[in-house]
Amino acid sequence: MHVDVIKSRDMLLRVRSNWEAVYQADPEAQLYMSWTWIAGWFEKLGCQWIVLAAKADANSSDYVGFFPLQLRTEQRRDGTFHNELRTGGGYFAGYTGFICDPKLDRSIIPAFADHTKRLNWARLHLENIFASPERLALFLNEFPSSDFVTEKIQRPDDGDGIDHDIYVYVNLPDSWDAFLYERLDTKARRNARAALRQAEDGEYKITTPTAETIEDDIEALLKFWELQWAAKLAARYNPRLPYGMMNNFRNMLRCCFADNALYLPILWQGENRAGIQASLIDWKNRSLISLLNGRDLNVKRPPPGFVLHLQCVRWGIENGFAVYDLQTGDFPYKYDFGGIERRVECLRVSTRDQRNLRGTLEPLTLSVVFDRALRMKKEGSLEGAAQACRQILDADPRHADAAQLLKSLDAERRRAVPANLATAKGFHQRGQIAEAERAYRAILEAEPKHADAMYLLGVALLQQHKYEAAEQQLRQAIGLQPAVAILHYNRGIALQQLGRHQEALSSFDSALALKPDYSLALAQRNSILKTAPHIGLDQSL
Repeated sequence: MHVDVIKSRDMLLRVRSNWEAVYQADPEAQLYMSWTWIAGWFEKLGCQWIVLAAKADANSSDYVGFFPLQLRTEQRRDGTFHNELRTGGGYFAGYTGFICDPKLDRSIIPAFADHTKRLNWARLHLENIFASPERLALFLNEFPSSDFVTEKIQRPDDGDGIDHDIYVYVNLPDSWDAFLYERLDTKARRNARAALRQAEDGEYKITTPTAETIEDDIEALLKFWELQWAAKLAARYNPRLPYGMMNNFRNMLRCCFADNALYLPILWQGENRAGIQASLIDWKNRSLISLLNGRDLNVKRPPPGFVLHLQCVRWGIENGFAVYDLQTGDFPYKYDFGGIERRVECLRVSTRDQRNLRGTLEPLTLSVVFDRALRMKKEGSLEGAAQACRQILDADPRHADAAQLLKSLDAERRRAVPANLATAKGFHQRGQIAEAERAYRAILEAEPKHADAMYLLGVALLQQHKYEAAEQQLRQAIGLQPAVAILHYNRGIALQQLGRHQEALSSFDSALALKPDYSLALAQRNSILKTAPHIGLDQSL
């Protein structure tokens, strides 16, 4: 099996009909794996993406499988970059995975896994992975435990006791009456009839969008959703999260409406919208997927959310749909409709050392890392920019732009050292020892053999009682300047505090040999001999 890598919008457009043919043939393919969804999602995605496309051999005209992936470049706390892969629709799609010709899946899926391992990454996120156990095993078996760690990832706990690994769906019968009597209990059936009677009297009506109204209808839905959920999500996770989600909803609702894959019933009270329900239409699987809803929180009767779910069910039955998919979360209301559970999990495959495969950046991401290096340089983070350039050159020694930028960064950092040393000494003189330590370290990152910074860092460590680190630092400084008495003296102090008295005595002796009238060194030497006179004896006698 031959695998190509699709990495441009033009290439994705060219394979649309091929993708749609594979999608229609694959019994496990869901709407979130359709060309419409993936192309719409990738168009607005703020990171790189690729699609692994499989065909029988390099000369075959048609592909027989597609595996969409996000290719992300992340930065660790130490400033180094690494790469991660995510299934194409994650984190937004309800289901993710690959599609393939079912007659060839035993060849296609291992080929996808094999090509995935040819990329350089530290983590592969299989979010909301939707595949049969047989297909999932075909893929995961290619990542042996000797080299990889495969684990289930727990979803965030919202604190409401909801299990989001449980997806709930409703099997739709052939008629509305059958739904009322076979899926609902007596109380739910009575409530459903009452709610629909209220929604269909003169004050209320249910409509669907037109091309002229769709933008206003989407914005009204998002406003309802924002008022109900944004503050909660912002406080619990990230202030920007709800607005990022709203942008994603807006984009995907537009894409699906344009492709006749959106059912959007609107409940009106007079001239005002009381609620809106967005459901995705999966024509292939005859499934209606509940994506998003919003309502006027001041409208209690009839309950807008309940009414609109009932409307979706009724519309689905009238149009021959088999499933109403309520998706993630075992919320109690879903069982009022006769909900059935299935489990959809998030998995992660990681390299054992948490580093990129082959120890270098993924070549497809070097342009991203270079852009970040330029941004760090602009922000004044010269060492961070230089580190990024070195990582690029590790992956591609012929990367001329990274080599040129690194050269200019080295020159700029050398020019900045004198001013930085004055700043560091200023911190030191004012007693801001921790700040001085950081400043000395920054100088040494730019110029590792800067003698003054090396010595003064040792002094700063000594003053902070970091005796082990101070001794090592001062030993390095002595390596550069062995004829400076004060270096030997300060190393002797560090050794004395570590209880290494014999070595301390030797350091003080070295200081006195260079400066015979060094009274401080003489005093410390005598102090050691007074408290431990045996140390000064010749051990060979």
